[in-house]
Amino acid sequence: MDKLKAIIKREYLTRVRSKGFLIGTILSPLLMMSFTVVPMLIARVGGPDSYRIVVMDQTGDTTLFERIEKLLAPERPRDDHYELRREIIESEKTLEEWQQNLKRQITDGKIDGYLILPKDVLTRDRITYHAKNVGDFGSRSVIGDAISRAIVERRVMQAGLQTEDVRKLTKDVRLDTRNARGERERGQTFVLSFGLLMIIYITILVYGVMVMRGVMEEKQSRIIEILLSSVRPFDLMLGKLIGIGLMGLTQYLIWSVFGLLISAVAALPALAANWQKVPKIPAIQMVFFVVYFVLGYFLYATLYAMVGAIVSTEEDGQHVQMPVTMTIVIPVMISSLVIRNPNGTLSTILSMVPFFSPVLMFLRIGLQMPPWWQIMLSIVLMLATILGAVWVAAKIYRVGVLMYGKRPTLPELARWLKYS
Repeated sequence: MDKLKAIIKREYLTRVRSKGFLIGTILSPLLMMSFTVVPMLIARVGGPDSYRIVVMDQTGDTTLFERIEKLLAPERPRDDHYELRREIIESEKTLEEWQQNLKRQITDGKIDGYLILPKDVLTRDRITYHAKNVGDFGSRSVIGDAISRAIVERRVMQAGLQTEDVRKLTKDVRLDTRNARGERERGQTFVLSFGLLMIIYITILVYGVMVMRGVMEEKQSRIIEILLSSVRPFDLMLGKLIGIGLMGLTQYLIWSVFGLLISAVAALPALAANWQKVPKIPAIQMVFFVVYFVLGYFLYATLYAMVGAIVSTEEDGQHVQMPVTMTIVIPVMISSLVIRNPNGTLSTILSMVPFFSPVLMFLRIGLQMPPWWQIMLSIVLMLATILGAVWVAAKIYRVGVLMYGKRPTLPELARWLKYS
């Protein structure tokens, strides 16, 4: 037991004190924030302060233009501003002359676009809009919605109906969805469940591969021969699994603390005003998150350690680890099946498969709590699979870590299992 503790301590401290761990722990949250916050800031800061648009009106209907202008008026100070200038067009020749002039103004940057309202605008289903930046989908959508609403309202008025009455009659009815706890559902259940699921998936994959590379590095440097002279192969493997696992938990703990601090400082006023709207993670879901995280890590880390013992080079490791990696990727790929019907027969069967349980069973728990016997059965099956994997991995690890050169064949691996 003392030797096992020494191995765990060595594996943990060696990695936690490394520059890679410190840099990764600090840079990873910053990179994740940059991927979400920076594009929003760039889009906000980089966009124009206002959109200058010329409306070439052939309808002679001042009311239509005024309604479009009102619909495009910003509701909040931070919204985009649209400056509309109306030009009355009386003939097609005048329209062509104006178009040539406005195209030059767009090129020179004097305006951002121009819009044509033909005489029969109320009977058309398409309106021509020339823009300087055709890739600005946001402004195009806002302008299109405003024109569509204004034209529909004018059609209603021409039909002799009151716009307000029609608006009330055609008012949308929205579903007020609530979950089993009676809380209003705005999609937070799916977002939280899938977000935690991806944490489990990424963690198992990243730290499992780290275990494999750790074994390979010790084989290539021949340190393993010195270690095995004083400790059993099984203790060495188990110590490596626990040490790297604790390192991963430490990293996530640091990220969680930093995330809470940043949220508390940056979003405290908003949280205070909208506390009831903040999604709440059920305690039982966090308990099962830890359970399936730990079980999934030990299952796959054991398999990756076995792969590391089998191969001697990075290239061989990439080939041999593919079946292990696919057993992690497949449940994520078929997660949509569980999302549509969490308690369906196929979802239930697949979530019981030990290699799929960390992803699919946890997803079922987050979306729609399955019967307790199914949860307990999946945990028992995973524990049994982990014990079996550890037994097989220990047999292969004991021989494989001392083997160099050619990658062993399946018959050779079978012989390794028979060694006492």
